[in-house]
Amino acid sequence: MLTVYRIFFILFIAVSSPYLFIKALWGNHGITERLGFIPKRNSQGRLFWFHAASVGELKILSSVIPELLKLIPTLEIAISTSTATGKRRARELFGERALIFLQPLEISSIILRTVENLRPEKLILVETEIWPLLITVASEYGVEVGIINARLSAKSFNLYKWLKPLLKKVMGRFHFVFAQTQTDADRFKELGASNPQAVGNIKFDQVLSNGETKAPAFTLSGSDRLVFVAGSIRKGEDTVFADLISAAVEKKLPVFFILVPRHMNDVDEVCSHLKNRKINYKLWSETKGRAVDPDSVLVVNTMGELASFYLAADLTFVGGSLVPIGGHDPAEPAALGKPVLFGPHMENAQAAADLLIKSGGAQIVLDGNDLLGALVKATTDRPNLALKGQQARQAILSMAGISKKIAEMLVGDSR
Repeated sequence: MLTVYRIFFILFIAVSSPYLFIKALWGNHGITERLGFIPKRNSQGRLFWFHAASVGELKILSSVIPELLKLIPTLEIAISTSTATGKRRARELFGERALIFLQPLEISSIILRTVENLRPEKLILVETEIWPLLITVASEYGVEVGIINARLSAKSFNLYKWLKPLLKKVMGRFHFVFAQTQTDADRFKELGASNPQAVGNIKFDQVLSNGETKAPAFTLSGSDRLVFVAGSIRKGEDTVFADLISAAVEKKLPVFFILVPRHMNDVDEVCSHLKNRKINYKLWSETKGRAVDPDSVLVVNTMGELASFYLAADLTFVGGSLVPIGGHDPAEPAALGKPVLFGPHMENAQAAADLLIKSGGAQIVLDGNDLLGALVKATTDRPNLALKGQQARQAILSMAGISKKIAEMLVGDSR
């Protein structure tokens, strides 16, 4: 099965090589790095090689690597990413402290060249980065290979079960699998990992470590309305919120709505739904630093500011959950002390969702009617709303310390 996989990638490279060659001539696109030509390490010290697909996985490393360096200040770090965007973000996070390069192609000779140049003690993959040849070649070279913050959604697990003949031998090469939940650990074990452990989710540390979040620069002129932030909303949810706002206006609920689409190319559609229902709205890019009309809806059309809007909220909603996408992370608003609402589709963040529901800091809403009911209750009982926010934050705090724990497990007794 692994032979078929190797042949597939060789054919892929053969077909795409003219395109890659043109890109290499046109500019610096990291082609040499993908071919395994990275600086050869001269030192004999310990080196851990981390592979993070892109920005999300790099956030995980931003919590783990500092804890590792506390334990081993002289530890050398290498980080590979799948995308140029990820590589730029890695440089922003780690600067000169790490050797940063693009992931080598899934061809044995190329991976071997990379491994020989690095001579790592460990290859540490993040979350669901399962690359059969990368794992196999590194392991055969004598590198300890493992995965941290490991997770497998039900959808991914069902797909990987079809590939079990390939994955079983690959999974058996893992020296360690530090999974987010026991469910994740069980899924890795069924696919062939020998001793996966449920350690916890590093993202809890990551959201708690963001101490620089500041509320966005706007004021609600002469209003004490409840601020409701719907974050990372997706297609299908935009119509639910347009209808919700119409109903809230009809009931004269004292609520100020802030809608934050997950993707900026969805902003126009969100605005169109509001316009069709004759709902006044303002774009955040045109509003920064000014007083906002509390009778209008604020639509955020900029990237990277969601956490700041969560901080300004009295009540939050996490998108991708009323539609079957799997939900986005509810830990971010909860860590800021905000009560959270989300839909029934939270498979991608099930552990965090379950934790918050159990704490009393979150509530499942099935549709627009449930959302409206939650808003009515929130506007009539603000003290209880604040209490729910405290419960949400305490739930996240109770899960803190995973990054330190994983760093200690990675170092083990070989310090």
